[in-house]
Amino acid sequence: MEKIGYVIGESGIQEATLLVKNENVRVGEYVVLEYNNKKILSLIISLTAGSPIFDDKTYDVQMVEQFDSLDKVPTYTKAKIKLLCNLNNLSQPDQPPPPLTPARLATDAELRKFASNGDVVIGKLIGTNVEVKIDVNQLFKHLAILAATGSGKSNTVAILSSRIAELGGTTMIFDYHGEYYESDIKMLEVIKPVINPLYLTASEFARLLYVNEKRAHIQYRLLRKTFTLLKEDIWKWLKEGKISVSELNEDSFATKFEEYLEKIAKGEHGSNDKRVDEVMDKFEDFMDRYGSLINFAVGDITQRMKEGKANVVNISELADDSIADAVISHYLRRVLQARKDQKIKGGGLEYPVFIIIEEAHVFLSNKEKTLTKEWAGRIAREGRKFGVGLVIVSQRPKGIDENILSQMTNKIILRIVEPSDQKYVLDASDNLTEDLVNSLASLDVGEALIIGGLTRIPLMVKIDKFEGKLGGNNPKIFKRKDFPPDMPGLKI
Repeated sequence: MEKIGYVIGESGIQEATLLVKNENVRVGEYVVLEYNNKKILSLIISLTAGSPIFDDKTYDVQMVEQFDSLDKVPTYTKAKIKLLCNLNNLSQPDQPPPPLTPARLATDAELRKFASNGDVVIGKLIGTNVEVKIDVNQLFKHLAILAATGSGKSNTVAILSSRIAELGGTTMIFDYHGEYYESDIKMLEVIKPVINPLYLTASEFARLLYVNEKRAHIQYRLLRKTFTLLKEDIWKWLKEGKISVSELNEDSFATKFEEYLEKIAKGEHGSNDKRVDEVMDKFEDFMDRYGSLINFAVGDITQRMKEGKANVVNISELADDSIADAVISHYLRRVLQARKDQKIKGGGLEYPVFIIIEEAHVFLSNKEKTLTKEWAGRIAREGRKFGVGLVIVSQRPKGIDENILSQMTNKIILRIVEPSDQKYVLDASDNLTEDLVNSLASLDVGEALIIGGLTRIPLMVKIDKFEGKLGGNNPKIFKRKDFPPDMPGLKI
């Protein structure tokens, strides 16, 4: 096969430099170096071009202009390559390539050895027709999908969730921007973000009412006792047939809440304690704004989601991030607990689930304390044992809690240009190196670096394009094909 270049200068067991004779090579392509009875697969991670005549110490413009009329000026192209593995046995390189070792492009057959052994096709290796198949079971070690805005995160989520569903797997997507609930994702199941209070904890309910445990501890204690006692009695009344879910949805819940609040407050502080009014004001305000979120008729989320489907929870209709935080954390808690129950006691949720959180920097913030962060952290630590995988998606990696990001063993990283984001991802990743991070800015839309157990080695992949309707694409300002449009006062 044709040689594309030769090793020059010093090299190591992780990287080397090629003097390239083929100017058509690009970042993300794979090359093979053969030396010492080894076939070392390597990845082009950067390219530089220059001229031996005009280096960065050239200051004479007139001399440059004299050469400008020549047909050909001596130039060179250098490629920095990352040594990945020995194709003979897929072991790590243990010897550096000697100078003048020739390099050639890897063949499709060689690339398939390590790129096409998984379960789910997610795309093709950049510049090839070689399918990349990821090991879907590795998702239980969790995944971060990270990228700058407009680089292809939504497309990646759509491809991943639809193809997992095609295999009979189950995902639950928290749809922050309304990109998926009306999409053409196969096996789509839309879940309205409603909560049955009977499955809430007192802390979740307090979050919905903006009662902060630290800043308003007396209000929190009143609310906790009221809600806990009322919930116990409602369960009893329902079993005894003394009340119906329709009565609870209409007015009984609000009436009973006020009765129980006053009774508990009277026993603790006297009947005229102003904090009773403060808690009741917050309860009434919540019911006015988000009463539609509460529904005693719906089952638990583990009963509403469907096995083998891409279950989309449309949280875009919840304008308040705090309310969305309570919904997400509640669903995460119930899914994890149901999977634990299934494994430990039997029953519970009988199938594994991959949970996808869009805009992870909002709900898993490295600065704000959120309910979702608590339960996502638990899933990151415990989920693998119980068949709950976590996928976090963000265009602001540096805004994500570092402990949670570091537990995402797998990463699909699309184009990231911001140096601070690149450094944050690097610091939070054991299996990511600086040379790979530096290549991220050169990726095109839809191209990604995949690292972790999803693939045997780091792969540069062109993610398949989702065919069908999907939100998240850039809107067209003008629908007309001719541009610019005729506009009064517009001068070209």
